[in-house]
Amino acid sequence: MIGDKVSTLPTTLPKKTTHPVAREHADALVDATLSNQDSDSLHDNYTPGILSMIESMDRPVLVHLRDKRTVIGVLSSIDSYGNLLLSNTVERVYAMGFHADIPRGLYLVRGENVALAGEMGDMCYEDAKPLDQILHWQEMERLARDERKRRVRQLSAEAIFITPDEHTALEDDFYQ
Repeated sequence: MIGDKVSTLPTTLPKKTTHPVAREHADALVDATLSNQDSDSLHDNYTPGILSMIESMDRPVLVHLRDKRTVIGVLSSIDSYGNLLLSNTVERVYAMGFHADIPRGLYLVRGENVALAGEMGDMCYEDAKPLDQILHWQEMERLARDERKRRVRQLSAEAIFITPDEHTALEDDFYQ
């Protein structure tokens, strides 16, 4: 195993390294390797990337997709490409600081579309508002955003003078 190979490292380097700084650095590296055998055991179970989600099998997970959607479901399967199979899945939609859930059932997420994935706590399905209310609020937010963009375009087309503060406020509204 790894621990056996580390313990067989020499405690000093052969005399071939003549530069004192290089020799000192190499000796420090060997000492650090030998003294970190305990900390290496902490990293033995670490799985990088999406495969670290294996520990979350049969637990609720939240997945943010590249197209800015959010799905929550029980992780049923995962493969080496990062494809996720979620059961009892809901798509979560947000508006005005609230959320609603749209039932989706069994859901396959292609790995390249995963922006962020993580295990959820126990409160993943609580405090949802009615879907029609959230969708109405989303439409209101979209209309307000479109109106702000229209106003910025109108002001730009009219080439009126606006103060720097007004310009900053309009830009802030435009990029929301």
